[in-house]
Amino acid sequence: MRRNYYADDLEHDIVGTVPHDDYYISSKPVDLNALYMQVNRAGIVLKTPTDFVISRDDAYRYSLIHCCFHGKGSVSCRGHMYNVHAGQAFVLAPNEGHLYSSDPKDPMGLVWVEYGGGNSAQLTTHVLDVGGPIYEGSTFVDVMNICTSILYQPSHMGPGISLKLYEILMTLCKRVEIESGGRSVNHDILKYIDDNIERRLSLTEISQAFGYHPAYFSSFFSRMMGTTYSKYVMNRKVSHASYLLETTAWPVERIAQELGFCDISHFIQRFKAIKGVTPMAYRTGSVLYQKKHGGRRIREE
Repeated sequence: MRRNYYADDLEHDIVGTVPHDDYYISSKPVDLNALYMQVNRAGIVLKTPTDFVISRDDAYRYSLIHCCFHGKGSVSCRGHMYNVHAGQAFVLAPNEGHLYSSDPKDPMGLVWVEYGGGNSAQLTTHVLDVGGPIYEGSTFVDVMNICTSILYQPSHMGPGISLKLYEILMTLCKRVEIESGGRSVNHDILKYIDDNIERRLSLTEISQAFGYHPAYFSSFFSRMMGTTYSKYVMNRKVSHASYLLETTAWPVERIAQELGFCDISHFIQRFKAIKGVTPMAYRTGSVLYQKKHGGRRIREE
């Protein structure tokens, strides 16, 4: 059976062929030489078609970030092919040919943003040069949360959107710089935290796991991450909770238990302190959750 290669030229006719659950396209052409980063298109696809394939050559002018929250697929760029699954994001630089597709037996669900302007091309290319196209764990959670918020901003052309795009790229840059600067230690520490995010992972325990004295590890971690170990872990737990609130129908109490909180009131308190809203208010305002679970939210213009 011949697979259908969806058209996607610079006139953006892809919108007529991929059934987006939410879709945004800029009302003005993006100025790739502008001071600010700008969103050209963005979308949510809960489930791509089984024959979904996107292929572009080096004339494609935009940077891309796709967050796979469901299913499996693959992406090819720079002469390599990578498998992609739920919980991974892939990054693509402008003016570089690429191809990505869904597994017909388990099609991807995607949140994606296409952008340009400012120094986005240089930063995106740097991310690929140093870290490659695939990101997961805490980086995926952070990037997906920001990408989803971008789609529902009242304005996509102003400094606020530029800041969000910059936040995504700085999240990716920070990850690749940490890994390239000492992958054998720094990357493994962050992965260990992600892998044990559901537990109450003490400073003493993680120090012993990597052969450090707790006092030295605390100082080393603060220098590496620019924040204390306890604050970093709490932010990771809240970010992961945000992801679960958007992508599952689990009750708040279960999410609190899954992330190792001693009780639900402590979880709600910590979540609100970081996010500014309660977990239920966050879920109520989540378009991705409403789309996945049958709710409806009117987009603010």
